Amino acid sequence: MQKRGCLKTGLFGCLGLLLIALLVVGVTALVARRGVQRQRIEKQSLAPVAVQRAEQAPAKGGRLILDLADGEFEIMPSAPGEGVSVEARYDQESYALADSFETLPDSWVYRVRFRRTISGLQALMQAILGGDTETWVHVHVPPDVPIDLVIQAAEGGLEAELGGLWITQAEIRFEKGGFSLSVDEPLRAPMQSLAIHGRMGGFEAVKLGNASPRSLVVDCKMGGADVDLRGNWLGDCDVRLALSMGGMSVTVPREVDVQGLADSGIRLRPANPEVPGSPPMLYFSVSQKMGEVDFTRR
Repeated sequence: MQKRGCLKTGLFGCLGLLLIALLVVGVTALVARRGVQRQRIEKQSLAPVAVQRAEQAPAKGGRLILDLADGEFEIMPSAPGEGVSVEARYDQESYALADSFETLPDSWVYRVRFRRTISGLQALMQAILGGDTETWVHVHVPPDVPIDLVIQAAEGGLEAELGGLWITQAEIRFEKGGFSLSVDEPLRAPMQSLAIHGRMGGFEAVKLGNASPRSLVVDCKMGGADVDLRGNWLGDCDVRLALSMGGMSVTVPREVDVQGLADSGIRLRPANPEVPGSPPMLYFSVSQKMGEVDFTRR
C-alpha cells in the first residue's frame, strides 16, 4: 500500500508539472499573438561622425566594436571616402539597435549593439503564428581608414567580407550560430593579428592569406571549422589552432613554407630565411581534444 501511495503521488506530481508547462506555453502563445499584431517592422540607418579619408589627411584610425545577436548579420566594404554606416531591418517591438561614437585624442571608438528584447520561446511562437521574421543588420566598413575590429556574435548567422579593407587587427567571437569570413583580395596592409573563437557552432574562413596576419589564432569548441589559409602572404605568421569536441579542416597553400606539422602528412620543404626571396613561413602550433584537425595542401 505504501508503494502505491508513492506512485500515486509521483503521478500527480508529473501531471502538475505537465499542466504548468501547458499553461506556460499557452500564455506565451497568447503574448506572441499580441506581439504579431503589434509588430513595427522598420528600416533604420546609423552613421557616426564622418571619418577622415586617407587621401585628405593622415587617416585617423579607430576601433569598431560590433555586439550582435539573434539575427542575420553582414559586414562588407563601403565605398572609398565613406565612413562606417549601419543599415538594419527589424521589429522594434522585439529587438533593439543602439550605437555610440566616442572621439579620442588620436583615434575613435564606434560601438554597435543589436539584441532581441523578447524571449526565444516567444520569438518562436511569433514565427509559428505568421509574424514577420526578416531581421538583419548590415555594417559597411570604409576601405581607406585603419580599423581595429572586434566582433561578438551569438545565436544567428554572420557573414563578413574584409577584402580590400584596412584592418589592423581583428578579434571575432561567436557562439550558437554560423559564421563565414572571407578575404577575397589583399588588405591595404598586413594585419598585426587575427583571432577567431567559436563555440557551439560552425564557421568557415576563406583566403586568410590575403589578410597576411603576423599572428593567427583559431579556437573551436563544440563545433566545426573550415580554415583556408590560401592567399597572398607577405610575411611570416604564428598560427595557433585549438580544437575541442569537434572537427577542423585546414587548407595550407603550396606557396609558403611550414613548420610544426611533421605529423600532418604534408610534405614539407626546408626554408632558408637568409636567401632573398624565400617564401613566407607559417609556424604551426596545434592543440586538439576530443576531435581531429585535418590538413590539406593546395
